[in-house]
Amino acid sequence: MKSPHNRQRMVSMHKMLFEMARGNFNNQIPLSTCDDEIETLVVLVNMVAEELKESAFHSGFVNPYITHKMVTPATFILDENHSIKDVNQGALKILGYDSIEMLSRPIRDFIMDDFSYMSDLEKKELEEMLLSGEIITLNFITFKKLIVSAKCSVSRLSEGKFTVLSFVAPFLQLNEAPTESLDLKIERHNNFRKADARLMQRVYDYVLANLGEPLPSIKELARQFGTNDFKLKDGFRHFFHTSIYQFYTEQRLKRAYLMIEQTDIPLKNISFMNGFNSYPNFSKSFKKRFGFSPKELGRNKTGDFLIVDDINPS
Repeated sequence: MKSPHNRQRMVSMHKMLFEMARGNFNNQIPLSTCDDEIETLVVLVNMVAEELKESAFHSGFVNPYITHKMVTPATFILDENHSIKDVNQGALKILGYDSIEMLSRPIRDFIMDDFSYMSDLEKKELEEMLLSGEIITLNFITFKKLIVSAKCSVSRLSEGKFTVLSFVAPFLQLNEAPTESLDLKIERHNNFRKADARLMQRVYDYVLANLGEPLPSIKELARQFGTNDFKLKDGFRHFFHTSIYQFYTEQRLKRAYLMIEQTDIPLKNISFMNGFNSYPNFSKSFKKRFGFSPKELGRNKTGDFLIVDDINPS
């Protein structure tokens, strides 16, 4: 605490808190390479400022440091797998991403709401309800890790192959705030520390060790590993190029593939041993991944079974 660098960080936090008390939530304290308690406080103060700024605006608070630009329509075109096929400029402005950062990625990567707990039947019922004209409130995650809650409408294009997800939300224009270039965004996004890499490896190992159990929600995992859900989702995707849920599902299916191929355990038992709540859900997921049902896979019935997590059956 006595070092000049630590004193400077404490002074920066004091100044930040005074500015927040004046109603100015636009300042951010630069992060350092330190991985200590003070750096944790810096991150928390920055997050509080961002969330207060967003809350104050939505509550109608007139802040002299910002300009209300407009209410912006946001539109996403999703393919049959709910991945983003196209996106309009309004959505990019509201969420703070560039199109290359969003295209071809699943829409769930940008939504805080966790639908993984829902069964396939419940997801199908929800999709049919939305396509009938119902409105759903979703919580989108911006590039700066803020939450944008919006009432969304869903419709389907005439050919039936693509779904349109749309909403409107206020877009803020900061006074005298320089525009952040894509290079700076990428640099900041890639600025993960060694501690983050170790944390993500622990999460990776935990998922592999618990394939037979239901995957906890992202919030529960974040609490378990002492981080926040935004950092957990972004960090895991940065290091392993997939989401935690996709990794979990992929590894369960690979494990089930080997169990079917190498043992004579009943298929229904294998589905439950790999965390699926019903055999039909397992069979559907298996066929989608490998192109054929579990019953169509030849069985060697050797009696000896070794789980190899990194195998990739073709």
